[in-house]
Parts: sequence; C-alpha cells; structure tokens
Amino acid sequence: MAALELTNDKLNIDLKQGENILQAALDNGINHAHACGGNAFCSTCRVFIEKGLENVDPRNEAEQKLANQLGLTPEIRLACQTTISGEASARRLVLDDIDKELTMSQGANQASKSLGEEKAASVLFVDIADYTAFTERTPAYDVVHVLNRYFYIAGNVIKQFKGKIIDYYGDGFLAIFGLDDDPDHAKNVIRAGFALQKAVDQFDRNIHDLVNSDFKIRLGAHLGKVIWGTIGIEGMQKEAAIGDTVNFASRIEQANKELNTRFLISEDLHAEVSDSCTVIQEHEINVKGKSGTYKVYALNCSNL
Repeated sequence: MAALELTNDKLNIDLKQGENILQAALDNGINHAHACGGNAFCSTCRVFIEKGLENVDPRNEAEQKLANQLGLTPEIRLACQTTISGEASARRLVLDDIDKELTMSQGANQASKSLGEEKAASVLFVDIADYTAFTERTPAYDVVHVLNRYFYIAGNVIKQFKGKIIDYYGDGFLAIFGLDDDPDHAKNVIRAGFALQKAVDQFDRNIHDLVNSDFKIRLGAHLGKVIWGTIGIEGMQKEAAIGDTVNFASRIEQANKELNTRFLISEDLHAEVSDSCTVIQEHEINVKGKSGTYKVYALNCSNL
C-alpha cells in the first residue's frame, strides 16, 4: 500500500495502485491546484517530495518533458503524473492564486535556477575604495563613463574565470563562481580577484588625470552553499544569489576598509587554496549577526 503525508495539509492518505498524487488529494478534499486539468501542460500541481523520494515512481514521458523544459529538480514532481509505491511525504508548492500566477508565468525556456536551487559556489564582492569622494569631485558624465569602463573590464575578467556578475551596486558588484558546477570555482574566484586587481591598477594609471585621484578596489571572497533563483515580479525580475555565504562574503569585503587591506578571503576558502597560496596577513573579524570572531586572510597566490 502506498501512503502519502501531505505535510502542509496535515493529512495522511492511502493511494490506490496506479493512483496519482493529484487525484488522491482531490478525493480527500484538498483544493490542489491543477490549472491544465491534470494533463502535464502546466506545473501548478507541483509538489516537493520531503521524504521517501526512493519510493516515488520515475517520471513518465509527459512529466519528464515538462521537467526538462522548466528544469525541475528531482524533488519537485507533478502531482498529476506522479505515483508512489511506498511511504513518502510531500508538500504542495502552489497554495493560492498568487502562487498560481507566479507558476503560470514561468516560461518553458526558463532554466532550473529560475525555480530556486542550492549550489556550492564561491562568492566575490568588489567595491570601489573612496567611492563617495570620487563621485563628489568628478563631473557626472565622467563618473558614468569611468564606471562603464570599469564594469566592462571587470565583467571580462570575471567571465574569463567562469564567474557571473549577479548584481551591480553604485560602487561595486557581486559575482558568483560555480553556478555551472565548475569544480575549480574556489581557485577561479581567487584567480579572478588577483587578475581584477591587476587590470584595475592599469585602468587607474590610464584614467588618473581624468579623476584626479587613485581608483582602487576592495575585494572579499568566501565559499559555501548559496540559494540561486529568479526573484521579482514579471518584467522586473532578476537572478539572485541568497544566503549566509553571500552575506559573509559581503562582510569580509567591508573589513578591508578597517584593516587597510585590498583583498581578503575566508578561512573556508583559504582551506581550498592553501596548497597554492601563502598567507601574507591573517586577521580576526567580528561579523554582524554572528557570534565570535572569524579568520580572514590576505594571500600571495603567484603559483595558483
């Protein structure tokens, strides 16, 4: 006998042989969304398998086709097509009209990251040192011109080392390495950081007369799990990396100002590159929202 727990409905139900999750839920009085009538033309009936994925039967052809189009991870299944052969627990992911509208707006060409997934990645935060002073003493046209040149240079460096710039700020950007499952993302974020410093130092020499000051950057890097997905309403969406790993990388970058350093990395990231880099400086920092202190390192990675 197949037994299913619908966790957000606090309901345990038995499924007949060959009965799919959607039909069983409807038969038990659950208002389970199924905009296309249960024909695998949409994904409003999607459920997340919390336990017992090994007892969930493989996707049929119709479900697999839509799963490929939307990039659904193995735990996300279409209730209208999914049968189970043992015990499992699941939760409905489309609970109201807003959820339904969001789900229906997800186009067939969107990749799996659009739906949200956890990725092992390296995170790089970069900002411009003394940015406020730079904008105050530089004409508006020149500010935009310099920033566009800087972001052009930075973007090409990040791409060279298989990274992706996720977000721009007035004085910097966030880049992620490893979204493509690159096994060398830890080394590549370090390589990119040093290459970017070198490129910006050359850029600084080229524009020094224009901005009448030094143009320098500060960098902070960390690695760990990030939540990767598309957020925002239709027409105003953006790809985003979210989570403690991202926040921690931001705090490391900010520590450069107090420590008078240019490029700091976390202890976790250092562990991945310690065989190729030597430590120049070691510091301990406090991190807002975390207890205790954390080691950060400035490195020489000429052999990386």
